[in-house]
Amino acid sequence: MRALLFDFDGILIKSMEIHYQAWCRALKEYKIEMDGPEDLYMLEGQGAKTVARQFAQRLGLSSEEILDIVDKKHAYYQETESMVEIYPGLLDVLHWARDQGLKMAVVTGGNRARVTRTLAGFDLLDFFSVLVTSDDVDETKPSPMPYLEAAKKLRMRPQQCVVIENAPLGIKSGKAAGMTVVAVTTTLKPCYLKEADIIVDDFKGLLALLKERVIFTNSSKEVRS
Repeated sequence: MRALLFDFDGILIKSMEIHYQAWCRALKEYKIEMDGPEDLYMLEGQGAKTVARQFAQRLGLSSEEILDIVDKKHAYYQETESMVEIYPGLLDVLHWARDQGLKMAVVTGGNRARVTRTLAGFDLLDFFSVLVTSDDVDETKPSPMPYLEAAKKLRMRPQQCVVIENAPLGIKSGKAAGMTVVAVTTTLKPCYLKEADIIVDDFKGLLALLKERVIFTNSSKEVRS
């Protein structure tokens, strides 16, 4: 038996664009601007407080101001949360994995309430026997702790787990946990994802890779179209 461990934002749901707009609005109130979406996408996987702290550190903002940014960001995200979608081909991957008897988990820096609500809204919750969120661990990505916690809850060895990620910090987390990592270029170009074992363009490519089974035996770096 093997296990697939999925990141949430940018993998299970097409939400990073909405997160970016929400962060832009919240940070603008403190006269902080990002150069582009990559500024956020490169930080994805950490909890919101950690992300806000990194954006705010150049201005020396207080803890109260950082929390205010986080609260505003959450509020702005919720205003447009209805625009979230799932990626084409994702359901094919999930149904195939379930039919194969693979265990599945979600491992994310998001909070449990939002993750559970969103998964339930897309009827995805039943696919996953384990959810590991920022509420469940002391350290978020790039620490290996979130992925190790998921493996522990699934009763699987790290070597039996394959991580599906879209961001550098998530890739670092999965690799540090001793797992094979597949990156999907949903939000970032392959040049940002080079630490993954295999890179695929989309979920059609991911499904083909899974069906080949090489993912469970081959950890050499590779890019798939």
